[in-house]
Amino acid sequence: MVSRVAAVAAVLLTSTLAAAQADPKFELGKPEPVKAVEWKAQAKAGALISTGNSQAKSAAAGLVASRKEGANKIALEGGLAYGRTSASQPTVDTTMPMMPVITGLGRQTVTTTNNWVAKGRYDRFFTPNNSGYASAQGAGDKIAGKTFFGGGQIGYSRQLVANTLNLVVAEAGYDFSYESYVQQPGKTIDAVSIHSARLFAGEMLKLSAATGITASLEALFNVNKEGKALNHTNGTPGVDAFKDTRLNAKIALTTMLYKRLSIGFGFTLKYDQNPAPISPPTLPMGLTYAPAFQPFAKSSDTLTEATFIYAFL
Repeated sequence: MVSRVAAVAAVLLTSTLAAAQADPKFELGKPEPVKAVEWKAQAKAGALISTGNSQAKSAAAGLVASRKEGANKIALEGGLAYGRTSASQPTVDTTMPMMPVITGLGRQTVTTTNNWVAKGRYDRFFTPNNSGYASAQGAGDKIAGKTFFGGGQIGYSRQLVANTLNLVVAEAGYDFSYESYVQQPGKTIDAVSIHSARLFAGEMLKLSAATGITASLEALFNVNKEGKALNHTNGTPGVDAFKDTRLNAKIALTTMLYKRLSIGFGFTLKYDQNPAPISPPTLPMGLTYAPAFQPFAKSSDTLTEATFIYAFL
């Protein structure tokens, strides 16, 4: 049950992903002794459509797969989410500038969710409690101001507690991130490279034969000065070291419903100390920002979800 709950948690971590950096991923630190190759794969998908007074469409999907043989493990995962909303908008008659009036109601359709992520990770176990890891990822979240962000991680993983009911893992390492931003009207936003120290802690608690809880926290502390990054406090270039901290936290409960089918409930929090510059979904033709005005994404994003998960391997 322990390994099944961990795999379900990994699926929940691939949501629409809103922010800033990669979601925290709970990796088992103990390679269970197996003689044959062990494969695992799970998928989830969902959609929401509303019509009438409220008009919105959204969909999300995720996939996790892993292969473990002896002291080597490779894990792959991906996810995407997309949504559009059509909101009421007044039609204004401006033929009388001193007294404009509303002559009708129309609708404006805008994209409100647009993100994707793809990740790969390799673990090499030196002992049952100690391993090294290397990973790479690519992602995008245009609503949060990022057309692309990705990079890689490398470090050391240590299993601190391991028994039939509880598993606690801690990791420390290096993270490199490259961020390319949505371009602003009338100006160019440079891409940014970020070098960070990475700390991670994760716990998996078995409540019963069918139910488990996972919790994890990842912290990234930039160790370089980001000369090209726009400072969200004043809109000018330059973000000092340790002024672009990013946090990714996750808690989830999963329970098996029937054989390969499970249901999961999760909550994710993403925090970016220096969020990306953003553009509104649409601007009237010919309009640009004032020279001194630069909006930024919110520092925090949250996601609360309930999902059905199917394990086909």
